[in-house]
Amino acid sequence: MPDIIAQALTFVRSPAYIDLTARQLAIIGVAMDAGQPLRVKDMAAAIKVEKPVITRALHRMEREGLLERRKGVEDKRDCFIHVTDAGRAFRASIGAVA
Repeated sequence: MPDIIAQALTFVRSPAYIDLTARQLAIIGVAMDAGQPLRVKDMAAAIKVEKPVITRALHRMEREGLLERRKGVEDKRDCFIHVTDAGRAFRASIGAVA
């Protein structure tokens, strides 16, 4: 298994690098692996944090264009996390560097 420190250095030096926290990386990973948009409360449960923690992380990730939040169709109080094309490309770039 390659050294994770070496992988991190390679990624930080790559043009695909975006400064995200480990939690934000986990959010994009869970969102993509889910195969369908997740509600914010389901994401919070998946990574074992409170909903406000997810909301703060999503603000940053939306600014980067990686994810977007959309209101539910049936219940407007629901908020669903959608991975953008840029988010999918970012995740692929991490795998390519590693």
